[in-house]
Amino acid sequence: MLPRKTLLISCTTLVACLYMTASALGGGSGQIVAAKVKKDPAGLDAPEWSKAKPMTVSMDGVGSFEGKKKDLTVKAVYTKKGKISVLLSWDDPTKSMDAQAWVKEGDKWVQKKGNMDRVALNFEVRRIKKFANKGCAVLCHSDAKDPKEWKYHTEKAPQFGDLWVWESYRTDPLGYAGDYYVDDDSRKADKGTGKAKMNINKFRNGPVYMQDPAKKPSMPGFLLDTEKVKIGDADIKETPAWMLTKFSGDFADIKAVAKHDGKKWTVMLQRKLKTGSDTDVEFKTKKKYSLGIAVFDNSGMYNKFTSPPLKLSFK
Repeated sequence: MLPRKTLLISCTTLVACLYMTASALGGGSGQIVAAKVKKDPAGLDAPEWSKAKPMTVSMDGVGSFEGKKKDLTVKAVYTKKGKISVLLSWDDPTKSMDAQAWVKEGDKWVQKKGNMDRVALNFEVRRIKKFANKGCAVLCHSDAKDPKEWKYHTEKAPQFGDLWVWESYRTDPLGYAGDYYVDDDSRKADKGTGKAKMNINKFRNGPVYMQDPAKKPSMPGFLLDTEKVKIGDADIKETPAWMLTKFSGDFADIKAVAKHDGKKWTVMLQRKLKTGSDTDVEFKTKKKYSLGIAVFDNSGMYNKFTSPPLKLSFK
């Protein structure tokens, strides 16, 4: 049995609903073929990527992106007893890193409207009803009248999926993507650490922490949980809305390397074929795996681009 604890995540949060538009549902399953290579690629420009055939996925806009399209290029490679590596690239002229930072205006704190860029992959682990044909739409349940109570989950046990979430602000600086899973209850984080912590007071109208002035920032522009101090009476004008934490355990299974060249994002995700975790997809090279992908452009909630149902296979 999978653990049923952890807070419920509404469909109005990060990847709480990788909603599929009607036009995407009819598109069938595109095939991403992972090529076998002798060693795992060490970076975005590694020679191993030349062995993989690129696949272009036409993604449909949802929410504020309704009616728009975005092309995502995907490559995948693997080593027989090593890892799977996935390379994703998409046009995005703006590198979004504000992540709703806190800014002082007069004697009040307000949050910037800017968000962050992200990409999420959801792999079917134990058969999810209609997922192979309809994708992640079948996981978004909106029965409640209040959208805040909407949830992202499978219809019933034992159905579940493995969800990988890369974020330009909250995970990439530390070289990872977050490792989650989706069961019949909600979306949940794998065991371990790495989830960013909110920097917000109990009244939810301002931050609590800032960079410790006695310490040289390990990552300028970011606030590490190990380098924070309470703001108190300090005269500062801006501080991050999120505190980054060290990745460890199962949550740290997915390594990431990313680059924004001024026009597009290129992201490499890399993980062991088999992690030994019951909340992860365990890749067998003779099988095919259903998945869906979503790209978030300086956005969260419903504002994203979603793929049609996809298949991953190995050659």
